[in-house]
Amino acid sequence: MKSIKEPTEILCINQGLENTDLSLWHLQKEAKYKSPRKRRITEDWLMREVDEMNLNFGYWITLSFYSQVDDPVIQYIDNKHIRKVILDFLYPNKKPKNRIRLWFFVEQHKSKKLHLHFLMEQVDYEWWLGSRNRKIILHKNTLSKIISNQHSIDDVFTEALTNHLKERVNKLGKGKKSTKVLPALEMDKRVHYVNKSLNNWNFDKWQHIDFASSDFREQTKNQMENKTQCISQLESVI
Repeated sequence: MKSIKEPTEILCINQGLENTDLSLWHLQKEAKYKSPRKRRITEDWLMREVDEMNLNFGYWITLSFYSQVDDPVIQYIDNKHIRKVILDFLYPNKKPKNRIRLWFFVEQHKSKKLHLHFLMEQVDYEWWLGSRNRKIILHKNTLSKIISNQHSIDDVFTEALTNHLKERVNKLGKGKKSTKVLPALEMDKRVHYVNKSLNNWNFDKWQHIDFASSDFREQTKNQMENKTQCISQLESVI
């Protein structure tokens, strides 16, 4: 019988991943993950994805629902619909291959209910105004400001997108607090914020990132799926 003091080595069945360029790999070797460290590693990995994918995020969008859920998997289903609503707003007819890319993140309220943050790439406003997009909804006050040159094209796009989301996402309320569209600005601060759940373990592993609805590379999605499976194997043994 082996001594209880003798160390036991736990290996992932997919050991080939250890040699890939995935900064999250070594986490599966730790029996007890330290949340701040996991957060820093995840943030570093996401920032490298931004650079390597040449992402140009221009908008930080927050959606709060009057009909809230507490299960991330159910929220993922809603995210898929929200993604379709946004792409239909920009491309009402044929969707181009070089379409706008998005990253979706879920966050818990203190009530354990979920709301949504997502990053969206910057829209070319000349293209948006010149293309055959669908009709947009604007308030009369906005039209008045446009005529008097008090409204920028960025303001017009933001209001049009906000109204479009409220019209087509049933779980969104009609109030001002339900939909917030802000400039993405400093990406490192946005990425830091969306990973705050890794400090308090609100979700299982990386459930706060909706990989299915987000525009990550297929290779990255496959690596993360394998990563999660490996960590589950480790946790079942510990």
